[in-house]
Amino acid sequence: MDLGHGKSVYGSYLSCIERYFIPFFTHQHLESLTHTDITEFELWRNKQMQKQPKASTIQNFASAWNKVIATAVEHGYISERVPVPRMQVKGAKSQPRAAFTASELAQLRSYMATWVEGSSKANKSTESEMRHLLRDYIEMLLFTGMRHGTEALGVRWKDVCWHTQDGKRYLRIWVNGKTGGRWLIAKHAALAVLERLHARQTALNSQSLETTLLGEGNDKANKAANHLLFTFSNGNQPTSLNGAFKRLMRDSGLLKDANGQNRTLYSLRHTYATLELLRASTDIHTLAKQMGNSAAVIERHYSKLMATMAAERLA
Repeated sequence: MDLGHGKSVYGSYLSCIERYFIPFFTHQHLESLTHTDITEFELWRNKQMQKQPKASTIQNFASAWNKVIATAVEHGYISERVPVPRMQVKGAKSQPRAAFTASELAQLRSYMATWVEGSSKANKSTESEMRHLLRDYIEMLLFTGMRHGTEALGVRWKDVCWHTQDGKRYLRIWVNGKTGGRWLIAKHAALAVLERLHARQTALNSQSLETTLLGEGNDKANKAANHLLFTFSNGNQPTSLNGAFKRLMRDSGLLKDANGQNRTLYSLRHTYATLELLRASTDIHTLAKQMGNSAAVIERHYSKLMATMAAERLA
């Protein structure tokens, strides 16, 4: 992982090992463990987490535990014939993420258009800049389906370019996150978001958006293209937008969905996938490539929409 070649899930394995396995098993030997020890560990872990882990979390623990055992065998610390107990892989069923309906999205975007100006006593106050940045961040996630956090916040101007096909231009964005790097195509409405971001960033004021996207012409343009996309006017990037998003949800009356679940920034990605499938405008395999998932993952999470997608054919 330090060399940049490890899978992102290894980070989860490290967390399991460092935060849970080592503190609990530090004075025990693998070859002497029993199923009772594993059960006691799982009860302790759940108490430490203060919740019943979801199935995906349980699977990460089981996979990390298997890695520990395999490493012990590989180094000759234990024999491969030693029956080390395994961890269970069944957990609480994950609940669907809270999403926005099309009408709620229209409400949110309309609200944000005036909300961004609500704190602007000074044109560049911290609160005003945060609101403007959050609005652009939200809309870009909705127009692309990219993951919030590392994937979205790591995008630089040089990662955005024009892609021409059949004489028509499309915005193409390179993202690199949980599942590696990939190109995705943004909706045409994303251009307005880029224009707002570009206009606010001081380092880009001396050149046009077109020049920045091309990153050509002179050294200054190339240097500017290396700046992060989502920053304040001075080029600094907030460490998190989660708190600001929660306040926006509260102020707009959209914090909870119809099932009473709190909406988070991840809800925007879930909304993107849901609306794309409901519109029947994107097939599962194309959507999987766009979002950086496998087709199987898309089918598993959105299988309830499959009949709706095929409504015209089924009717």
